[in-house]
Amino acid sequence: MDMYALTPAQKRAKAKAKLEKKKEAQRKKAKRKRIKEGKLLLYVYSYNLQTGEPLPATHIQVQDVNARPNKKPKINKPTDTKKARLSRTLPEGKYWAYAAKTGFFASDTIFFTHREDEDTLTVSLYPETRLVLTVTDSLTSRPVTANLIVRDPDQYKVLQTTSDSLHARIAVLLDDRVPFYTIEATAVDYFTFRDTIFNPHDYTGIRMSPKEIKSFVLHNMYFATGKTWILDSSEPALIELYNLLSARPQQRIRIVGHTDNIGSDRSNQILSEGRCQEVRESMIERGIQADRIEIEGRGEKDPIVPNDSEEHRQMNRRVEIVLL
Repeated sequence: MDMYALTPAQKRAKAKAKLEKKKEAQRKKAKRKRIKEGKLLLYVYSYNLQTGEPLPATHIQVQDVNARPNKKPKINKPTDTKKARLSRTLPEGKYWAYAAKTGFFASDTIFFTHREDEDTLTVSLYPETRLVLTVTDSLTSRPVTANLIVRDPDQYKVLQTTSDSLHARIAVLLDDRVPFYTIEATAVDYFTFRDTIFNPHDYTGIRMSPKEIKSFVLHNMYFATGKTWILDSSEPALIELYNLLSARPQQRIRIVGHTDNIGSDRSNQILSEGRCQEVRESMIERGIQADRIEIEGRGEKDPIVPNDSEEHRQMNRRVEIVLL
């Protein structure tokens, strides 16, 4: 038996090593040729900015900085489905890049200088949050035809549209990195709805209060925690109530305050009465006659949902307006 004979596994390993050596030689030869011809290789990688994972099928555009506006891009291809990578040869120079993918916010324009062979460019896209808004009547839960405006903190109109009376479902793409969005809905024979969206994932929709009703919840009324004083963020709600009383000079109302079940019955009763009184005083200071406004503190007596979660407790902490 030949002591130097190779096993089948050793033969395969030797052949593999020989093939890799040959491929490496070919790569080096191709690299020397690219550099000599001035065609330098560029790798573009795309990632999910939220998770850090590779993002395949990201469409990449690369163009010379000094190119004419209507000139065909140097690169106009998607990244592959394995490494989320795109490779192309480009001459040395200054370029801009742009990346886009369905379900993600498009990248900003990226400016870069391509100097060496096998340069690497990384682009990261942030996923969109798709919020589906439903607009319904607060009493009947039927769809309402309403004009909707969603604004970002800079008051830029992210969405302006009209909901239909059949489905009342509107989809809007939001960026959950933005601290908040404001939403306003107006409809014939309904009180104006205003709210603040802090977390698009948890937003439950728009319930509009018809004007010819006996009572409605005054949305967006905010008080200091465990206190009676009104926070500045409640101003839109106070303006809405004032506009109602101004438009109906003979209308009398009862302000009814409700709390959750955190704390004693007595403290919650006092708290609800005090908050109603603060809202009443705000209307009087704006010129509404005091004898048109009654108050009633209900404390924790009338929850609309069980106090079994923070979301439900927040729903129970409310100010209700009863038309008399």
